[in-house]
Amino acid sequence: MIGNFRGRIDNVILTEWRGISVLKKEASKLKKKKLSDEQITNTNVFGTVSNFLRSAKRAFRIGYQVPRKAGFTPWNAIVSDHLKNAITIHKGQAVFDLSKVQLSKPIHKTQQVWNPVISAESGYKVTLRWELTPEPEKCTRMDDKVILACYDGNTGRFSTYYTGVSRSALSYTVDFLDWHAGHDMYWYVFMVSDNGKLVSETEYLGMVTVRP
Repeated sequence: MIGNFRGRIDNVILTEWRGISVLKKEASKLKKKKLSDEQITNTNVFGTVSNFLRSAKRAFRIGYQVPRKAGFTPWNAIVSDHLKNAITIHKGQAVFDLSKVQLSKPIHKTQQVWNPVISAESGYKVTLRWELTPEPEKCTRMDDKVILACYDGNTGRFSTYYTGVSRSALSYTVDFLDWHAGHDMYWYVFMVSDNGKLVSETEYLGMVTVRP
């Protein structure tokens, strides 16, 4: 159980392990040929990563940069990085650490928003607030845009908000529908320059529950 959510989405369970919010893919039920433990583990890992990341593709298209001569596709880089950094194996099962999801990977970098805080408000609203960077780098611009994303623990899907809001705005509010009440939302933010060429690292903001 995480927050007020109980249950599973298909064969992926949203749960908590060692105090970390994680996704866990159940082992497939085999009817005919029994797979080796290694094959089962590999299947679980691949399925968990692919299913979890698929609905975040819009954010990845904006934020994930790979070298032009990389020799691999951006999607392969995304999956590989998360396999390496966000997955652990526990009793033969793939465990995904939600706090280590990275929706952006800058080669050409701008700064993240300063002191971002996410909060749930009455009326099905969730608001992100931040401050101006006290020591802006040369790459930092006031017209850098905020990219906000959330993972809905109840539906098992990402939503990405290309807000159009600039760094100078200092806040952005997402209005949800009433049926989202009680949904546990896991939030992420990164910045992109106005011309789309510079991105920041992703910051995990934590979980808030949508309030009526």
